[in-house]
Amino acid sequence: MNNLFSKVKILFLGVILFGFNSKNIAQISNEGTFKAFFDKKLPTQKSERIIAFAKLFINKPYVGGTLEEAAPERLIVNLNQFDCSTLVESVIALSLAKDNDFEDFKAKLQSIRYRNGKITNYGSRLHYLTDWLIENEKNGVLQLQTKQFGGIPYLKKIDFMSTHWNLYARANSTEIKNEILACEKELYKQNFTYIPKQKVASIESKIKDGDIIAITTSKAGLDCSHQGIAIWKLGKLHLLHASSTYKKVIISELLLADYLNKVTSHSGIMVARIQ
Repeated sequence: MNNLFSKVKILFLGVILFGFNSKNIAQISNEGTFKAFFDKKLPTQKSERIIAFAKLFINKPYVGGTLEEAAPERLIVNLNQFDCSTLVESVIALSLAKDNDFEDFKAKLQSIRYRNGKITNYGSRLHYLTDWLIENEKNGVLQLQTKQFGGIPYLKKIDFMSTHWNLYARANSTEIKNEILACEKELYKQNFTYIPKQKVASIESKIKDGDIIAITTSKAGLDCSHQGIAIWKLGKLHLLHASSTYKKVIISELLLADYLNKVTSHSGIMVARIQ
């Protein structure tokens, strides 16, 4: 009870000091959530650490578009609501950050989410999941495993954003649009591989707890439509993810292979391992 009272008191004092500004209150709330994670001992082994942090978010609400605030672009930290991308990014940043160091966590999150770790505008965010994978592999955060697992060429022109500008209100200048077009042009040059969903069951033994699962899609112009974290339960492979269907973070009841087959537009997966 005393510990709870202390946390409430800190929140109240923060409101007094910073004023009733929603961004300040959100910052205090997220920092409090972050520090509460370290009240108990956490694993040091990377894959175990990823799973431990991911499980802390189970049943947290799914909320889409939490990064789509009005300009200017800034780092948004939200440890209380997630979409599939922000869940994975938050878990990785937590697993890589120094224990109980909120500033280091924010720095890691920014590095993971933005090109070269720098925020300039809406176009500096890594919008396409394949672009995000390339950037984070280049920075030593992860290593793509798909090709080694028997992946085949993923031959697809990725241009969903530039062919659907109406869906991206923040892409509202020539500069930003040119950045996104340049990104799409570079992605077209890459040699991506993927594992078709019909073959996932045959290679799933190679996937480890904590691997990042990027789900490819048959939708025109789009590389991936969903992502989550691999988790083994009772010898079976499942997906821990922020579900738009269930409106919360869950471990899918279906096996990963069955989950993929259930959704017609899911075409397969890419797999990455945190380093």
